[in-house]
Amino acid sequence: MKKRKIVALVCVAAVLLLAVSAFGYVQSKLDKINKVPDTVDVIPPDQEDFETDASNEPKDIIELKPEEVDWSEIEPFLDDDLLNILLVGQDRREGEGRQRSDSMILCSINPDTKQISMISFLRDLYVQIPGGYSDNRLNAAYVFGGFPLLMDTLHTNFGVSIDGCFEVDFSGFQSVIDILGGVDIEMTSKEAKTINIGTEAGVYHLDGTKALAYSRIRKIDNDFYRTQRQRNVLQAIYTKFRQSNAADLMKLLDEVLPYLSTDMTNSQIMLLAAKCIPIMGSAELSSYRVPADDAYHYASIRGMSVVVPDLDKIHEDLLNEYLPLNAEKESSE
Repeated sequence: MKKRKIVALVCVAAVLLLAVSAFGYVQSKLDKINKVPDTVDVIPPDQEDFETDASNEPKDIIELKPEEVDWSEIEPFLDDDLLNILLVGQDRREGEGRQRSDSMILCSINPDTKQISMISFLRDLYVQIPGGYSDNRLNAAYVFGGFPLLMDTLHTNFGVSIDGCFEVDFSGFQSVIDILGGVDIEMTSKEAKTINIGTEAGVYHLDGTKALAYSRIRKIDNDFYRTQRQRNVLQAIYTKFRQSNAADLMKLLDEVLPYLSTDMTNSQIMLLAAKCIPIMGSAELSSYRVPADDAYHYASIRGMSVVVPDLDKIHEDLLNEYLPLNAEKESSE
């Protein structure tokens, strides 16, 4: 009897030791991700600016004064069952501080229904920025106040709550693609010609430099198509990870993680992974953008060519189609 107890204690001790070792190993990997401090540097409202760069949007757009834009009061979504992770790409060069967000893609994950939605929010959306700032382009929120202000801005205008953010700059994006061995993207002939990779429509294998160039194409159409190209690259990255075996996946993560920055703690990332990893092999991935074709109009405000959203229509789209909400949550709103 005594020997059995000793054997049992040894087994328990061994399991605990393995668990502690595994926990320490995972923590060491996650420590490679750059952690954003809780307190971020901000640009105060009295120093805000309005980006008036050239745009290829229609030139016959109406001119509006800021006070002529009517804002709807948006109710927050009942989305407690969702894991909402915001992916941010910024146009930052070496030696520069935080810049405007060039891309903002919400990955909304429902572990219960095994659905994932990728939702691009256009950078030129004209939105209310809380905290005493003037109404401005959505991409201004990030440079003014980092992740916290960008999350508050999305919640104020669209009712979505963000659980955590991951950011990568252009240099990091290229490196991640190269580490993955490139991605395969189906392209139009115009897209292929624009990045000098071919002249015909078809599937092309893109390295980091070409993938970034493809993701930034705008001159052949507009920002709506550009965000679709960004989601195409994300979907290709997702496919790469999903097709990797455990050993290759750990090697990829080991090399990729240092290029990421996040406001999430290691414990939060581990909890996220625990909920998401089991569904990755069978999850249904959908792709959307905000605003949809019938939910905006162009305007020139303070010299900015902007996309003025129909918040009520967008809220309806997010509720009924975009967010992978459970059916009972949909009917209750």
